[in-house]
Amino acid sequence: MSLTCHRLYDLISRPAQRFPILFSAAERQLGPLYSAIPLCTHNSSQAPHLPRPSPPPSLSLLRQILQVGTIANAWADLYPTIHWSSSNNDNPDASASRRLLTSHERYRLRRACYRIWLYSLAYHHASFPRYSRRQPATMRLRAALLRGWSTAELAEMVDLQAAMRKALEQHICPSNGAVIRRHKERYGDDHHSTLIVNHHLTCPPPPPRHQPWKSPSSHHHWQDLAWQGWGDDVHHYYVLEDMLKFDPGEIYQLYDFCAGSGRLGEIIRGRDDGWQPGSKKAVVETHVAEMGDWFVNNGQTLGETVDFVVGERGEDEIEGEGAIVRPVV
Repeated sequence: MSLTCHRLYDLISRPAQRFPILFSAAERQLGPLYSAIPLCTHNSSQAPHLPRPSPPPSLSLLRQILQVGTIANAWADLYPTIHWSSSNNDNPDASASRRLLTSHERYRLRRACYRIWLYSLAYHHASFPRYSRRQPATMRLRAALLRGWSTAELAEMVDLQAAMRKALEQHICPSNGAVIRRHKERYGDDHHSTLIVNHHLTCPPPPPRHQPWKSPSSHHHWQDLAWQGWGDDVHHYYVLEDMLKFDPGEIYQLYDFCAGSGRLGEIIRGRDDGWQPGSKKAVVETHVAEMGDWFVNNGQTLGETVDFVVGERGEDEIEGEGAIVRPVV
């Protein structure tokens, strides 16, 4: 637009006039910026719940807002598919009610996404090992961040985290039972395609890269399918709890890699060279292993911290299911 006339060119070419226009557009498309900016400016030198001076507007800050805002909008696009899914055990007919989110609902989802992301950066890392999660000082530190947000806003965070859990459960690390159900839905009870799931905590290495991927009629196909499961229901629950420590950006990239045509080049450096379909679980397991020993058997703490803060307020257990699309009273 700046090339259409001299007046618009003068507006855009002057930083004093350009930044208000760009940040106003960012607020409409990626807002709320009051939640996105603390995420973009977070560092370990200051606790995330302490107020920070507003950074001056700059192109560098705008690029960071665009990066996290793109992920938040991607979750807003994916949320209806997950929330109103036909695989919802509580409401199998939920897909009939599926719709796009309104602009206000997308705004609330982005706000929840930024806040979950900030919590993950602040408290889901090696400085918070498993033995410290129940220590009173650690619990108070985590709760300090959540106390600044209303119960309704906490419910929106719980709702979005539930959607991320379903994305993990259905597409990234399915349980043995989910793999069996998908197998039977697609191929029936054909005795020639008996599926033996992996009941161990680890899976064998993927086939060598030079071997071609075998057709579904091959007996080896069922063996490859068998190793897609991440354990029985009990073990799978703890796998999901561990995986939810990833921030929304990492979870979405894992989802895009496992469920779509996305790549993990930005997550796993040097491996963006065409992985075969059967090795997707191996790629995810490799990424988890690279996180370190603190990551395993050390589930996410957002849920219990939300319960702690809500309990401090004397309120009942929070109802997070559908909070993002729930009408505001």
